[in-house]
Amino acid sequence: MNERVPAAVAAVSSIIIVAYACSTTPATNTSPTPQPIAGQQVPGGPPRGPGGQRLPLTDSARRVRDSVNAARRDSGAAMVLRSIAGRETQPAESVFKNIKILKGIPAGRLVAIMNMGFGRSLGVSCGFCHVPGKWDLDDKEEKNTARLMFAMVQTINRDYIAKVPVDSGAPRPVVNCFTCHRGNSRPMGPEGPPPGNRPPGAPPGSGD
Repeated sequence: MNERVPAAVAAVSSIIIVAYACSTTPATNTSPTPQPIAGQQVPGGPPRGPGGQRLPLTDSARRVRDSVNAARRDSGAAMVLRSIAGRETQPAESVFKNIKILKGIPAGRLVAIMNMGFGRSLGVSCGFCHVPGKWDLDDKEEKNTARLMFAMVQTINRDYIAKVPVDSGAPRPVVNCFTCHRGNSRPMGPEGPPPGNRPPGAPPGSGD
C-alpha cells in the first residue's frame, strides 16, 4: 500500500492540474479534430504556422506539461529509491544494471542526477529516455543520445573550460545539460527554442 502512495499522489496532482488548466482556458470545439493542412488553422486544434508546423505552447499549457512531467519524475525517483533502500551509498554499478557513464557515484545520487540533472534540465519525465520499470534496457535512442551528450559535456569541461583563466577565488564556470536545453527536450539554437518548448530565460520546471 505504502509503495503506491507516491504514484497515487502524482496521478491525483496531474488530474487537478489538468482540470485547473481546462477551467481557466476558453472552451474549444470537442468534435473530432481533422488532420492539419499546410498553412491552414484547424478549429479547436493547436495553432499551426506556415507549412503546418506546430507553434509554441501557451504559458498555461506549458505549465501544465511541466508540472505533470515533474510529478511523474518525482514518483519514479521515489519508487526507485524505495527499491534500493539500504544500498543508496553503494556504487551505482553495483546496485543498477547497465551503468556505463556514471560508475563510482552513490546509487542514491544517481537517482537524483536522473531526476534533477537530466529530467528537469530537459523538462521531460523518465519515460523520455527509459522504458519505465525496465531502466537497464537500451531500447530508446534518447538514452544513447544522453550518454553521448554527457560525454561531450565532460570533454568540454575537462579539456577546454578547465584551461580558461579565471579570477583568483572565482568559481570556474561549467557547462551542463541546462546550458543548451533550458528545460526543453531539444537543445536551443540561435533562433530560440523549438516549437512547443519553453521560451529563452524561463527556469527549468517553472510551474512545477
